[in-house]
Amino acid sequence: MRAEQQTADWRRRYNPRAGVEGTISEAVRGYGVRRCRYRGHTKTHVQHVLTACAINAARVADGHGRGGTPAPGRNPSRLIILCRHVNAES
Repeated sequence: MRAEQQTADWRRRYNPRAGVEGTISEAVRGYGVRRCRYRGHTKTHVQHVLTACAINAARVADGHGRGGTPAPGRNPSRLIILCRHVNAES
């Protein structure tokens, strides 16, 4: 599996999933979608739809504020920095 994950074809197929997982993570961490104010499937669904609209509006506003340029990359984690340091010494 690890060897397969290094291929361009695997990365191309995995890319949509990575985007969806990032969106779910953003919704859970930033907008608290795991907690619902309402009871019942219909009201819960409406809350989730409105939250998704708010996330999309925030993304559009963020992109507009940057003048359409892509979002800056994240800083590497401390583990990644350590691995790079260890590999550079080898």
